[in-house]
Amino acid sequence: ATRVHSDVDIAIARRDQTEVRDYLMRRGWELEKAVDGVLSPWEDGKTLALPVHTVWCRNDAHDPGFVELLLDEIDDERFRFRRDRKITLARGRMSFVSSNGLPVLAPEIVLLYKSSRPEEYAADFRNAAGSLPGESRAWLRGALDKVFARHPWADEL
Repeated sequence: ATRVHSDVDIAIARRDQTEVRDYLMRRGWELEKAVDGVLSPWEDGKTLALPVHTVWCRNDAHDPGFVELLLDEIDDERFRFRRDRKITLARGRMSFVSSNGLPVLAPEIVLLYKSSRPEEYAADFRNAAGSLPGESRAWLRGALDKVFARHPWADEL
């Protein structure tokens, strides 16, 4: 079993942010960009560039009433890891459609983001790593080796 999650994360291509922002604002969502632990309103008409990559979305009239919007560096061909833009994955491999019809970010990308806090996300790693296909395991191992001198998950891949 996986752990209980307290919120919903939605990853989008940074280039699609205006469309998504407008869609949410028209439906009454309050949007705040998160930068270095500080929240501030995401003003209408403003485009968010790095280092901004997280937007908190709140609307008490919805369930869930909180969604975290994650802006990813994605172009027509590749996903680029924002912490090291040399780490890429072909766009065709970056997501899949789940059994309930929703697009889901590839587990190896999710684990790469979580790898900055390995103790906190150890259970997530254990739950996902064993079911990763060989190509995904190799990609994650290579990415971990590029980002960290030594990562506790690397030997388990």
